[in-house]
Amino acid sequence: MSHVLRRRLVTAALTASSVALVATPVVDAKTKPLSKAERAQNTAIKKAAKSATSAGKSAKSAAKSAAKGIADAKAAAGKADAAQGGVNGIVAQVPSVLDGLTKLAAGLQQAADGLTKLGANAAAQEYGVVKVQLGTTDVPGAILTSSDIPDDSNAAVVTGTMIVPVPHGTPTVPVRLLAGVRSGESDGTGADNPVASAGIVSMIVADPLALPLGGGNGPGPLLGTPITSAPNAAAGGAPVYPIPNKAPRVDATPNPFSFPSDLAIDLTDSATLYNLSGGGSGPFTVSNPGGTDALVTVTVTVRFNDLTASATDVTA
Repeated sequence: MSHVLRRRLVTAALTASSVALVATPVVDAKTKPLSKAERAQNTAIKKAAKSATSAGKSAKSAAKSAAKGIADAKAAAGKADAAQGGVNGIVAQVPSVLDGLTKLAAGLQQAADGLTKLGANAAAQEYGVVKVQLGTTDVPGAILTSSDIPDDSNAAVVTGTMIVPVPHGTPTVPVRLLAGVRSGESDGTGADNPVASAGIVSMIVADPLALPLGGGNGPGPLLGTPITSAPNAAAGGAPVYPIPNKAPRVDATPNPFSFPSDLAIDLTDSATLYNLSGGGSGPFTVSNPGGTDALVTVTVTVRFNDLTASATDVTA
């Protein structure tokens, strides 16, 4: 047998012995007991196998951890993308939000301007007042007040009937009708800036107790007809006359049954009455020569116009 062949047989025998050691680490009790070297070898083989198994488990655990890390990273990336998308959406809405806020601010400013104008309008209301005098003496309670005079030149009209006592022994006196305006507006500071204008639509004095009456459109057949204001060329032909000065909305001593005569005009001035008879017109007159008090009734309709109104300034 050649040397080479002997080496091959020896190698084969050693390989077979190793396989047998791995496959059967524990020798049956009937077999020959293992030597110390063989037991050490078996222990080493078991330890190596155990280490290999542990390494495999560690590798699988590491693979799972890596897979989880990748999944978590993908989820985080998705959340980041979603967050970025939300930010982008918010950023995209900023111009429209700013535009909305700008419009809101403009709307609030308009509302504030409107409230300011409304407040000014409330404070700037003005009312026409008429009162009756016998001669130059106010008749107590013989006073009427109109509604607010519009600021667009339209009329506020006051109408009513007043009872006027005529004390006994009263000589012939005119029944005068004065008109004025209580105003919170800025005009009414003089002849060049009148507070408003007024005119008689009709005025009639009735005498239920047969007191002597005169004036008006008489004497003659028109004596019992109402008097009215004449057209005023300075007002474009309108039958109204300017009231230069305003009265305060409330007097220093408030009294709704009075009006300052020095801030009123006389609507029964002959120069401002329409001459219906051709013989001249003037205020009605009355007297009471008897020994007992009497009365007359005075029925009037008067218009008030603010002919200097401003389209933009409600206080004018």
